[in-house]
Amino acid sequence: MTQDPQNKPDTKGIEQANTSMREQLSSRRTFLAGTAAVGAAGVTGFGMGTAGADEHESSGDESNSGSDSSSGDNSMNDIDILNYALTLEHLEATFYQEGLEKFSADDFMNADLGCGVCDEVKEQIPEQVKVVGQHEAAHVDQLTAVINDLGGEPVATAEYDFGYETPAEFLGVAMALENTGVAAYAGAAPSIQNSDLLSAALSIHSVEARHAAVFNGVNMESPYPNAFDEAKSMEEVKKIAGQFIVSE
Repeated sequence: MTQDPQNKPDTKGIEQANTSMREQLSSRRTFLAGTAAVGAAGVTGFGMGTAGADEHESSGDESNSGSDSSSGDNSMNDIDILNYALTLEHLEATFYQEGLEKFSADDFMNADLGCGVCDEVKEQIPEQVKVVGQHEAAHVDQLTAVINDLGGEPVATAEYDFGYETPAEFLGVAMALENTGVAAYAGAAPSIQNSDLLSAALSIHSVEARHAAVFNGVNMESPYPNAFDEAKSMEEVKKIAGQFIVSE
């Protein structure tokens, strides 16, 4: 991330990417073209239940209907998957909100990250945490709006215990959560039936990957450890993220 003459992080590029993502997520034309409204899905926890969900109906435009069953798991519909994503975004958004309330900018700048993290990197951390938190909150807002538009019932936020005590521990948990988010989106994306929803989900996936790269770096891990990212199943992600959920 570049710096301006006052040595402050320049977040223009990432904010532009966030604006584009929000526009794509909030566009009814993008999300609802060719997708009939479905009944409220009986989803709980990680959005893995489908009781009460209606089948998608064709709108007459076969190219946009998203009804190709070969593209994903027929036991789940797109609302289930969106609620799965929303559950993770609730967790991340709350994590950053609580961290920003607990730690000051100076706390983050003075975090004990080891001698391998230079002062220039530390100076950027407070703004990076703030911007990433804004991104996760935007993901929550827009996923909630889209689920409502599709006739579903968005999952609510839960109670969490993230287990950190120091700024350095907070940044370590941030790295774990963001890398889990990347793997979760990669694992769920093939099950999305509507191509417009898939496009928007991938726009979030790439932002989560940028977050993971930043927090890998501040934790002295490689921002790009492998040529291919591992996708994780919903059950695998549930086991990881469930460690932080006290009650739903």
